Amino acid sequence: MAMFYVMLVLGVLGGFLSGLLGLGGAIIMIPLMLLVPKILGLGALSMKAVAGLSMIQVVFASLSGVIRHRKNKFVNMKLLIYLGVSVAIGSSFGSVISKYMSNRDLLIIFGSIAVVAAVMMLIPQKGDEDISAPDAIAFNRPLAVVIGLIIGTLAGMVGAGGGFILIPIMLYVLKIPLRVTIGTSLGIVLIGAVMGAIGKIYTGQVDWLLALALIVSSIPSAQLGSIVSRKTSAVVLRYSLLAIIVFTCVQIWHKILA
Repeated sequence: MAMFYVMLVLGVLGGFLSGLLGLGGAIIMIPLMLLVPKILGLGALSMKAVAGLSMIQVVFASLSGVIRHRKNKFVNMKLLIYLGVSVAIGSSFGSVISKYMSNRDLLIIFGSIAVVAAVMMLIPQKGDEDISAPDAIAFNRPLAVVIGLIIGTLAGMVGAGGGFILIPIMLYVLKIPLRVTIGTSLGIVLIGAVMGAIGKIYTGQVDWLLALALIVSSIPSAQLGSIVSRKTSAVVLRYSLLAIIVFTCVQIWHKILA
């Protein structure tokens, strides 16, 4: 039961960050689930076990958060559909083939994606103003589909919703304003995570007792994070994203190279 209570606490953190920054929560949850139980002497979870738990947590945290962001009018529905469907297709494929990959391979993939995301977030950006009509924002639709397929496949492999790499790409490649990016990315992550979760469940990669702890703690904390996000400046949100991605890069690559 000790591990159950640890997952409850971690779920609160993951859910809050999901709502606050438009992340599914995997970017911080994966390294914490790998590290915290070991530090507390509860034994180490394998990367495959963590990936399965993370995917379930992402589904419920992103669902809770996107409902609030939709009320705040920070969701572009057309972009959500184009990216979301393609991410879902890629995620379902990636989550199934992950069963046949080693834990080290999954860690290297996750770490590499995090490095790319961190580098992109260092690029200066203009135009972070709030947008009153998010559905009027134009974007390159074929490019969005290709991006979604690639990100979905990689995210499905490691049990992530993909928000941590979707956000930099939506900002710097598709040119979507930050607040709309945060709100829309949660919806995209949700669609992809549902498909990824199906793959994890089908291949028996989910510990349901621990997953329950993550679910019940992520839902309310994601709502709180979404409320705080609306009241936080765009600059603070962007640098908070960068800090979390860099933290994750350090943790994952330390584990790979240790």
